[in-house]
Amino acid sequence: MKLKQIFATLGIVVTLSGAGATVTPVVTAQAKSYVVIAPRYGKKSHHSRHCRGLNAAKSTKRVSWKWAKHHNRPLCHWCYR
Repeated sequence: MKLKQIFATLGIVVTLSGAGATVTPVVTAQAKSYVVIAPRYGKKSHHSRHCRGLNAAKSTKRVSWKWAKHHNRPLCHWCYR
């Protein structure tokens, strides 16, 4: 979501400043700041809800990447090859 806001702001700045101005965007946000976990049974964090590591999960939950890292949820080896 933040990436969309950055590009929208960048587009407005370029439009208002004229065609001759050069603007270099600085993007420091991660590509994806949320991961999916299986709260009751899983021990890893997944890139998407459709990962094969979540096939047996009865429920999934979307949490922030920072939360998963803080709670020692390693990355899934199928999602993050």
